[in-house]
Amino acid sequence: MTPFHVAYHHATPHGVLSAVSLPDTSDPVPEEVLERLHPEEAVFARGLRGFRQVQFVGGRLALRAAAAQLGHQPPAMLETLRGAPLLPASLIGSVSHKRELAVALVAPSLGDTIGVDLEEYGPPRMSILERVLTPAELEQVRALPDDRAWLSTILRFSVKEAVYKALDPWVQRYVDFQEAAVYPDLEGRAEVSLDLSQREGPFQIEARYHWLAGRILTSVRIRPVALEPVVRTR
Repeated sequence: MTPFHVAYHHATPHGVLSAVSLPDTSDPVPEEVLERLHPEEAVFARGLRGFRQVQFVGGRLALRAAAAQLGHQPPAMLETLRGAPLLPASLIGSVSHKRELAVALVAPSLGDTIGVDLEEYGPPRMSILERVLTPAELEQVRALPDDRAWLSTILRFSVKEAVYKALDPWVQRYVDFQEAAVYPDLEGRAEVSLDLSQREGPFQIEARYHWLAGRILTSVRIRPVALEPVVRTR
């Protein structure tokens, strides 16, 4: 795939997903690519270095591609103080990137938030189980054969990453892996149980997952029952 070009679009229950190919290098992003961004985004990107620049540019191109599928041409989408993409009030969105691919999920703003995560699932890293999983999750995972145990772990890890992104506008803090438990079914959905240390919420959570070639893609939509989001700009 040609770097910095749209690899695909996909309509999901949580919004429009767009993927942009990335180069497997930390070389500076070519000026002709930067010119495809909003001018303010391009200025911001020129101040970044290495993979941070590559990922920012890929993420913003993916955000713009997804927004365009919804008929929107957003103004500059920079970053909140916590590093999340700053979208206009009419849209909600999230980005994720791994080697050679950036994805963005965008949807109309309806009083909820979304999170997306992309993970490569090989090779297995079983040493992360106790850090990522709650005791109840560990009990379920350790009952599985080794190959399935790892896939169940990386699935839960990815859903938690998406949950944290969708939660961030509401809680404005780091959320530990032990504060969320994920129980996937076999139909591409997952139940998420929160045990937030600062007792924020409650929240309604819908989580989904999709296996790709060598990767897993997860997305989450969160609607708080009695909170208003806090968005702090730069």
